[in-house]
Amino acid sequence: MKRFRIIILLFITLVASSCNEDFLDKSPYGLGTFWNTAEDAELGINAAYEPLYFEESYGRGHFWLSTAGDDFIVNKNKTAVINMTNFTTNVNVAGYAKSYWSDFYKIIRRCNDVLKNVPEIEMNQQRKDRILGEANFLLGFAYFQLIQKYGGVPFYDYEAESNVNEPRLSLEDSYTRVENYLKAAADLFTEWEYAGEEMGRPHKGSALGLLAKVYAFEGKWEASKTASDQVISSQQYELLPNYQDAFSTTSENASEHLFSLRCKPVRHQGTITSIVHLPGSITNGSGWNYFAPTASLAKAFEEGDTRRKATLVDVNGGEFKFDGTTTVLSKDLVGSWGTDYICVKFAHPYKEKYVGWESGLDIPILRYSDVLLLNAEATIMLNNGGPANRDLGVAEAAESFNKVRVRAFNGDASKAIAEPTFNDLVKERRCELAFEECRHYDLVRWGLAEEIYNAGIDDPRGPRNYKPSIHNVFPLPQGEIDNSNGVLEQNPGY
Repeated sequence: MKRFRIIILLFITLVASSCNEDFLDKSPYGLGTFWNTAEDAELGINAAYEPLYFEESYGRGHFWLSTAGDDFIVNKNKTAVINMTNFTTNVNVAGYAKSYWSDFYKIIRRCNDVLKNVPEIEMNQQRKDRILGEANFLLGFAYFQLIQKYGGVPFYDYEAESNVNEPRLSLEDSYTRVENYLKAAADLFTEWEYAGEEMGRPHKGSALGLLAKVYAFEGKWEASKTASDQVISSQQYELLPNYQDAFSTTSENASEHLFSLRCKPVRHQGTITSIVHLPGSITNGSGWNYFAPTASLAKAFEEGDTRRKATLVDVNGGEFKFDGTTTVLSKDLVGSWGTDYICVKFAHPYKEKYVGWESGLDIPILRYSDVLLLNAEATIMLNNGGPANRDLGVAEAAESFNKVRVRAFNGDASKAIAEPTFNDLVKERRCELAFEECRHYDLVRWGLAEEIYNAGIDDPRGPRNYKPSIHNVFPLPQGEIDNSNGVLEQNPGY
């Protein structure tokens, strides 16, 4: 999939002036001649992607709350975020983490503008369907990201566009809305992978793959398996032979990437994801030092698992290549660092040449391996495996499970597991999807967060005081509650 151009529409970046100022974009002024042509429709959907490039969206924002997991920690003095992810505060006033909410509602508003206006434009029907499919897909994706973090959320309806200060829906109703958006997207998309100028855009596999994930979060295992089966049986996608290539600029167009944020190595046309994990002491001062892997994650990888080297490097004696030079690391060289490991999963573009904060690396958001493991998980659950029966082997899950596992060991078939258990599945998802915004939310949906976080094994934070009745979701940003004049209600316990 070669990159497609994201065009930023300045007229859509105005901030809302309702009582919820950061909630939704304001309808642009003086655009009476817009939404008339196919080109307008294309510009409109392209603009919906733009907030994903913001620093507190997929630049680094998606990492902040993910540090609640046991894979990595906040490596700087960001007290408000640290308190939230250590479960020691009852309010969200974090200057960084709170922006995620408003960024994603910008996406939501722009997609609603597309759904409202594009159906009336005279244009090629297949192109129209693709654009409307993208709008539905992005709505499902944006709401799902918010639901994982906050529970039930407010929904914006372009048919009642003056209602921008709405109460939250229940969690069940919120998920139903997301399902409907993704089903609509899957029906509208005509291709399993778009070609030509449309290459790189979401497609039928993107919608069904994300739908399989949504169903898994709801515990709808039959539906999750059906959706993931459709992706697999399409035979349109495959894993790259080398795991590390999935995070390189040379292989980012591979069909392993069902949905990626397309980036260019140009300021404000990419993200800072590649540089935020690295210490400045080994990157000529460019590293941002924000996040550090835990020993818990490092020890999760088995001997010979290629994903370990592709994911992290040891501070004591590990090799790191940057701008054409390979350095053997040491604590004296690295300096003050929160753990003994550095995340290098997104540093591949810097091996031969440093090209700036925005490396041009496409950020994978949904990969085929995730869908394969969701398929294996659904199969295990449907065969009486799961958190309450963790050691039950399920042979029916082996095929999809082992496609991921064997790839991690350079194709060594002897590493396959004939009857994967739920415990195998938990470990495989952790190693495969580290730093891809999965671990914390997986543990929450499995009901394992309390057990693991309060044990604190090999986590520099030690045991934490996680209470599922409170901490299965984060507190809503306090500023959004204040702006709503009480319409938005805070999550229980905060």
